[in-house]
Amino acid sequence: MRSGLLICLVSLPLLSACENNVAGYEIEGRNHSITLVREQPYPFSGEVRQALVAARYPICQRRVEIEPGKPGRVGMEIWQLRDRLFVARQGSTWYAVGTEKCQIQKMDPIGEEPPGILMGTFQIKDDGMEFNAAPRPEPKSVD
Repeated sequence: MRSGLLICLVSLPLLSACENNVAGYEIEGRNHSITLVREQPYPFSGEVRQALVAARYPICQRRVEIEPGKPGRVGMEIWQLRDRLFVARQGSTWYAVGTEKCQIQKMDPIGEEPPGILMGTFQIKDDGMEFNAAPRPEPKSVD
């Protein structure tokens, strides 16, 4: 009995080192969103499995596995090109995300930055992940 408890206590720090996070960008509430899922099954793994989920309930929802990431580093940006069309950029890797029919596919970069408006970034914070909205420019007043 003591050896089982000892094994559990010794393995606890190893299990807590795994990264399993989910965060979403709500476009029009919870029913219309882009979600990033990150799963690191083993603490000694040098990469984290990742997936993007495009959802527009009740029309569609689709999860697509994307390139693995590094533990503790996310930095994925979401750019809006037009209504229901986005680009997710993580480093030099870009994905086209359409929420009209919940389609996601890898794409070639078309410049230094994606066109459109930066909506925000998925980031690691306090042992979790969150979506941080980009600041919006102040509307110009007419004198």
